[in-house]
Amino acid sequence: MAVEENVVVIGKKPVTDYVLAAILLFNEGYDEVIIKGQGNNVSKAVDVYNALANRLQDGIELVDVKIDSVERGRRLVPVIEIKVRRKIV
Repeated sequence: MAVEENVVVIGKKPVTDYVLAAILLFNEGYDEVIIKGQGNNVSKAVDVYNALANRLQDGIELVDVKIDSVERGRRLVPVIEIKVRRKIV
């Protein structure tokens, strides 16, 4: 599986750490950033998007949201991918 460089994978760190990571990716030249969360981190991924949108206001736009689930053993784990794009003004 290829590792995408413009992806912020949500884990146990505070929301602000992931917002900063997304901003750094934009500053490195990426036009799109994907925020990924699995299981209990789905709601945190949404929190990261909301905090990022609040911080950058009109600087980003929501491109796509994918909601799915993956099998982990005998359990289904929810997955969310939120794609945001930097607006060119």
